[in-house]
Amino acid sequence: MSNFTKKAIMDSFVELAQSIPMDKITIKQVCDNCGINRNTFYYYYQDLYALKEEIIYAKAAKLFVNMDFSSPESWKSNLRIVGAYARKNEIFIRNLFNSMGRDAFGDYIVDVVSKMAYQNIDNLYETKIVPTGKKVSEKEKKRLAYFFSKIFAETTVEWIRGKSSDDPVDTLEHGIEMLDGVVELMLTNVAK
Repeated sequence: MSNFTKKAIMDSFVELAQSIPMDKITIKQVCDNCGINRNTFYYYYQDLYALKEEIIYAKAAKLFVNMDFSSPESWKSNLRIVGAYARKNEIFIRNLFNSMGRDAFGDYIVDVVSKMAYQNIDNLYETKIVPTGKKVSEKEKKRLAYFFSKIFAETTVEWIRGKSSDDPVDTLEHGIEMLDGVVELMLTNVAK
C-alpha cells in the first residue's frame, strides 16, 4: 500500500506541475488531486521539497534503467536517451528549473550526469587504457566525469532559459559529433 500511495503523491505533483508553476503548488492541491489527506502526505514526506527531490531522483533512476554502459560507444546512445527525455518532458523540466533556480538545477544535473559520465569513462578506461598497461587514478576519472557533466549542465540550462532554440536531441547529436574520441584522448593524456 505504501508504494502505491507514494507513487500517487508523486504522480499527482507531476500532473499538477504540467499546468501550475512548481513553487505555486500546495500540499493541499497535491492531496486533493490524489484523494488523500494532509496527514497521509506528511507520513511520507516532510514537505514539498522532499517530494520534489524524490521525484527528481526517481525520474533519473528510471532514465538510467534504459541506459547501456557495456561498451565505450554507449555514451552516445545514453545522451540520445537523455535528449529524447528532455524533449518529451520539456514543460516539467522548465518548471523544475524555474522552481529550483539556476544553481540548484545545475548542481542536480551535474550530480546525475557525472554518475553516467563516470560509468562511461570507467568503461572506456577498462577497454582502451588498461590493455596498454597504463593507469588512470579514480580522482582523474572523476575529474573527467565532472568536466563533461558541467558542459552538459550548462548546455541544458541555456536550452531551458531559451538561449538556445535548438531541439535538445539535435544539440546532443551535435555534441556527440564534437566529442567523439575526446574522452579516450583525455584518458590517454592523463594515463601514467
